[in-house]
Amino acid sequence: MMEPKERSNPSRRDIIKMASALFVISGAALFPAAFPATAVRFVNRFSPLNRKRPRRPFTKYIVLHTSEGEDEGSLRKLVRYGECHYFVSRPGTIYRIVDKSKIARHAGRSMWEGRSTIDNHSLGIEVSGYHNRDIRDAQYTALRELLRQLKGLYGISDENILTHSMVAYGRPNRFHDGNHRGRKRCGMIFARTEVRRRLGIQSGPRFDKDVEAGRLQVADRQLFRYLYAGKPEPPTIASSEPAAAPVPTPIEIPAEPPIVSGSRTAWQIARDSYDRPNTVYVFPDGSRLGGDQVRDWARIPAGTRVILNEAEQEESFEGFLEIGKDGDTPQALAGAASTSASTIYFFPDGLIRTGAELKRQKSGRELIAKTPRGTRLLVGYVYGGSVKTRRPPSSIAGIKWNYPSTYYRHPDGTILSGDDIDAKSIPAGTLVFYQE
Repeated sequence: MMEPKERSNPSRRDIIKMASALFVISGAALFPAAFPATAVRFVNRFSPLNRKRPRRPFTKYIVLHTSEGEDEGSLRKLVRYGECHYFVSRPGTIYRIVDKSKIARHAGRSMWEGRSTIDNHSLGIEVSGYHNRDIRDAQYTALRELLRQLKGLYGISDENILTHSMVAYGRPNRFHDGNHRGRKRCGMIFARTEVRRRLGIQSGPRFDKDVEAGRLQVADRQLFRYLYAGKPEPPTIASSEPAAAPVPTPIEIPAEPPIVSGSRTAWQIARDSYDRPNTVYVFPDGSRLGGDQVRDWARIPAGTRVILNEAEQEESFEGFLEIGKDGDTPQALAGAASTSASTIYFFPDGLIRTGAELKRQKSGRELIAKTPRGTRLLVGYVYGGSVKTRRPPSSIAGIKWNYPSTYYRHPDGTILSGDDIDAKSIPAGTLVFYQE
């Protein structure tokens, strides 16, 4: 089967012509009669970041998420960070958070079909609820209609309607030694055949192309089985994962208690949040430590309870990786790319160099061999150089100049993202770093 051709975003004229038909019930003639238009309620609750977000160059995917929280708290967070295009509340109201033609910061560290940070090519829909529970009838009705409209507007195939759990991936850490699937279980219920059919989605991805190609490995075998039920499994990476349970048949999937045991590690409970300051470990003796204070992960006693604060955590991009936190060596963080021009080192003393520059000099090779703790790396980025009076950021990074994943380092050492930058007040000498 040929891969669906990518479709560029509609022009402004196209959007104006179709806007009244898309969000008014009389738009049924635009779409297949098998799924007629349904009355749903749309409400504007645009993020303050919406006006700053750039347009996507093309749109190929829809990514479905579950909020893992209640309506109001989830909506507040999504609006604050501009983390999705639409939010479907429990009563079935659809909130517009970021304009559908722009980039929303919803999938974070993600990969699909070899593309990294697929926020740049996807629509994100957050559904109020939990990854292991069925959604309400009103949400099925609203989400089915929203998907029908977006599929028609952007020409998105059912195989390219994905879950966050499918596309998210993790960097090597203390528990897994390679780039791996399993960073999120978010939205996993939308991989179920019966759920997808209720949403008017007749098919889905049959396997994970990035795992098949060896770009990523499987860290959560149980999740993999759930997402691709009945499909052959690739080898998993060595870890302390317990043997996988069979794919559960009921929609309601029993939640496991957030308690460390001999077969349940801190990573399995908290995933990438395991070492964050606002992830709290309550030990059997009653003492408590934040994730950033735990020093010996192999000796966390059984019975330790893990308290997560997911509602306040912003979804991260590929972004910065730190020596001593995300890994102990550049090779652990970037592999063979640690000495390439696309890996950029930010040393604690203010020195900034690419891996290729360090490799060429003896002193640089020594820094790679013994990199100071606190050194931060950007992997897969272009060192664009500095902003000047006649060299604005758009001439350096092109359309990516204000992407949320683009970073600016001011002369005083302050680092801002594309979300934070004001093009009119960027000091001369500011350095620009954008994804390849």
